[in-house]
Amino acid sequence: MNTLGMKFLFPVGGGEQSCVAAWLTHRMVAVRQCMDDGLPEAALTLLYSGIDTLGLLNAPTGTTDASRSTFIDWCERYVLPRLSSTNVTAPTPMDLYAARCRVLHTSTAESNHGREGDLRELSYMFRGKAAVNLVLNTPKPPLLVEIERLVGAFEEGSRAFVADLREDKGRFEIAERRARQFFSWETLQRAS
Repeated sequence: MNTLGMKFLFPVGGGEQSCVAAWLTHRMVAVRQCMDDGLPEAALTLLYSGIDTLGLLNAPTGTTDASRSTFIDWCERYVLPRLSSTNVTAPTPMDLYAARCRVLHTSTAESNHGREGDLRELSYMFRGKAAVNLVLNTPKPPLLVEIERLVGAFEEGSRAFVADLREDKGRFEIAERRARQFFSWETLQRAS
């Protein structure tokens, strides 16, 4: 962007916060705002696309795009250990990936991935209401996931991810380099 004649006001990610941490802060504010405003599908969209983004930030050098494997790897390491409990069946990483595809691409519970093997379709619970698909698209029964628990697992996993990056300088540098490619939302003002 040519900034000749312009100055930036309120830059995003200024100060001591890393680009990754600044992005995560904004993403969690957006997810929580959607939850507070009673917009669970919008929160899921932000959450699933956030896992895509963090999966790419966590990927090895040479990886240029988010993919099924970067999503699944990040979920296995950072979401599922925080989502699992002894009395509730947790989705598999592939269940979450298929659910991600369903939400992001069709705003439904159905996707082509649902027809693959042992996947379970996810239904969601939010404030006493359930988002369910009346037509079962998989051979296994659906799995009910509380959106608040999923958001909590994402938030805790994100904090653990940032902590892991701080412990590994090489991974941190890769993630920061990739995060510097993110959109930077700036207020522009014409210079006098």
